[in-house]
Parts: sequence; C-alpha cells; structure tokens
Amino acid sequence: MKKQPSRFLTFMRRNALYLILAACILAVGLSVTLMLIKQTNDLSNSLDRPTITDPIDPDEPDNPTQPNEPTEPDQPEQPVVKPITFIMPVANSSSIGEYVETMAWNSTLGRYSAHKAIDFYADEGSAVMAVYDGVVESVVNSLLSGITITIDHGNGLKTVYNSLADGDGVVEGQAVKQGDIIGEVSVSNRQEHLAGAHLHFEVYENGEKIDPIKYLEFNEK
Repeated sequence: MKKQPSRFLTFMRRNALYLILAACILAVGLSVTLMLIKQTNDLSNSLDRPTITDPIDPDEPDNPTQPNEPTEPDQPEQPVVKPITFIMPVANSSSIGEYVETMAWNSTLGRYSAHKAIDFYADEGSAVMAVYDGVVESVVNSLLSGITITIDHGNGLKTVYNSLADGDGVVEGQAVKQGDIIGEVSVSNRQEHLAGAHLHFEVYENGEKIDPIKYLEFNEK
C-alpha cells in the first residue's frame, strides 16, 4: 500500500514561497525595530547626561589698550631773558673815575662827598653814546649840573648822562638805540669842572643809584 505524504509537508511544499517571503519580512521588521530601539536609547542617554564645555575666553587684542596715563599740562614757554649789557658811553676815554659810596674829596667844592657815578674823562667834544636802547625821559640844563640827559630803558632801569655840552642833541620822548650819539663831553657840570672835561655817568634801578659797573662791559671788572 502506498504511503501518502503528510499534510504538513504538503502544506509546506505548496506555501514554501509565501513562507520564505514572510520570514524575510519578519527579519526586516525585526532589524528595523532593533535599530529604532538603539537610536532611542542613545538619544535618551545624550539627554540625561549633562554636557560640559570648556569656557570660551574672550578674544584678547594683539595690542591691548592701556588706559591713558595722566599727562602734565603743557607749560607755556618761558621767554628767554637776555642779560642787559651796556656799551661804553665814551669811546677811548683817557681815564675813569670810580663809583664811590663813601665820602671822597671833591676838589671843585673843596669838601668830601659821595660819588655814586663813574666819570669818563675825554677831550671836550668827544661823542657820548646811549649805552642801551631806550627812550629819552628828560633833557635838563641846570646852572650847577650843566646839561643832563636821562634815558629810560624800561623795567625800572635808567641811565643819566651829565656834564654834556650845550648843543643840538636828543629831545624828550625820542627813542634811541644802543650806540646812538646823544651829546658831547664838556665841563658844563660846575660842581666838578676843576676835574676837567668828562662825562658823569649814573645808573638807577627802581629809583636807587647803583654801581654802573654791574652793566658796563669793561675788559676787566
């Protein structure tokens, strides 16, 4: 008697193609499911774990700007003060009578008196020059002192030229330059006429007589 194949084998033979397709679909579905589960776990872990990042330092400039240091205000330029130097009021004087604050013998008056001036002895008619720039303050003709010219040089400095010859010279208010001729040597000062022809030269600072040698340019002082 011939043995009949079992129903299971028959079913498998008839539906083998479908069973293979079903197995493939099941495998693909299982693979996709596993992949989704893995991605979900990775995402969950990344959300649960705090992220620590290094702090970002602000960009530092290559040449950091330092705060401006306080600077001293500009000082105004100080004017250059040129020292005043007188020229000799009489060129080539034969001798010089010194400035004396103590009592000295006056041969004309026949008594002792202070001589707060320098006398420049020279021939009558010798030129007398302004020792420095200035303005003629006065021209006075006195019986005892003779012709006297005073020049104001500014800042309280004045020079006095006495025993000058009477003649056409400078006038009050006239501006003169150093070296300008302002008069001539004579014996017009009757208080000193026995001493001979000379210029009696005085210097004032702020109203006080001083030794003219302070400003005169002698070869030896």
